[in-house]
Amino acid sequence: MLGEERRQSLLFEKRSKNFWKFLAAPLLTVALASAMPMPRVLHFSMYPYIPEAADAALKIKQGFEDSHPGVLLHITFNPNYYDPSPDAHGVLNEDADVHEIDAIFLRDFIDAHKLSPFSRGFAASLVPLVPLADAAARAGGELVAIPHWLCSDFLFYRASEWGLNTVHSLAGLKAALHPQVPGDGLLLDMAHDALGELVLSLRLGERAGAGQAVAQLGDPPDEALIQSLQQILMLEPQGFGRSADYDARAGFYARQFARRAGSAFIGYSEATHDILDETATSCRQDDHCLAASDIGIGGWPFSGATGRQNVWVDMYGIDARVHGDLHKDAEDFIRYAMRAETYRALLVPQPGGVPRYLLPARDDLYRDPALLQSAPLYPQFRAIIDHGVVVSAAQLESRLRAAAAAADAALPMSH
Repeated sequence: MLGEERRQSLLFEKRSKNFWKFLAAPLLTVALASAMPMPRVLHFSMYPYIPEAADAALKIKQGFEDSHPGVLLHITFNPNYYDPSPDAHGVLNEDADVHEIDAIFLRDFIDAHKLSPFSRGFAASLVPLVPLADAAARAGGELVAIPHWLCSDFLFYRASEWGLNTVHSLAGLKAALHPQVPGDGLLLDMAHDALGELVLSLRLGERAGAGQAVAQLGDPPDEALIQSLQQILMLEPQGFGRSADYDARAGFYARQFARRAGSAFIGYSEATHDILDETATSCRQDDHCLAASDIGIGGWPFSGATGRQNVWVDMYGIDARVHGDLHKDAEDFIRYAMRAETYRALLVPQPGGVPRYLLPARDDLYRDPALLQSAPLYPQFRAIIDHGVVVSAAQLESRLRAAAAAADAALPMSH
């Protein structure tokens, strides 16, 4: 999961002070209670770029420790998650017992022999996974990690005004949108690192296979690619797309879509949370911000009739140095995290709250009544990702960064 989520790391320190205090309190309690046996500590490095991440971590920690009193779950967020350089200690170079791994790094984890195999029968004991996610987490036919979330870019549009769910080409989008008209254009972050994923998705939309699309990331941007990027940029309202300021604001484009700054928006499923949160917490009644019933969902709009859209998978992996009782604790934690009840605790909001709209890797949850009652758009997202493709390759993050830099240099800074 790339793009905008990376930039949320700047918000963690501000938003998580109470969370870190909560994590530290059990350690102090254990230290003072010298007569009590010291629990084992399991370090989980949680994927940080999800809506209300600190609140989600608290729910996970409390639920797991309540059901496993002999284990203290220590949860951390890695602010340099996507940085592949060893000195940055990103996810590939971090010290943790359980990692939450974006598929972008899975091949690197495998090549570095950084994953511990699961015990016999463990993976088979888990419920059926979304087939796309299950296939993405395998190497040599064996599950080497356990899928948790799926992620992909979707086309959001104002359902009452635009029938964009059938648009699969740049030409179709150009015919439907009129960015010179206020409130009628495409909202999409096209600044800096966000361009890497856009370039990869455009290559896949050209009907290139995953391997071919990755190989093309190393090529200088050709004229056709630059032209496509420029045409997409011209669909944006004046001032949007290439702004470094807007790029640095987490959720900015989704929240502008909620305020009808554009008639369409491209983002991850969890951007639905930001859209609805903006409406619920920041809009006046006379702002006429979008409600859930106003939102239409379509697939990646530049895939062509036969192209496939890119899907990312976040998955749990146990570090190779973990053995014995700690390895069992790690598997117990993953089993707990994959329970339907745990997913519901994270995905079904409290009364008056806004759903996170993260896409679960459990197949059955897309038919779960409790989940669908609070987040009815899930079946639409699922129908789209079932036709996607997961890209994973060695040093893929570095390749995406290089592709982003080349595309960034070829595009104007504004339009």
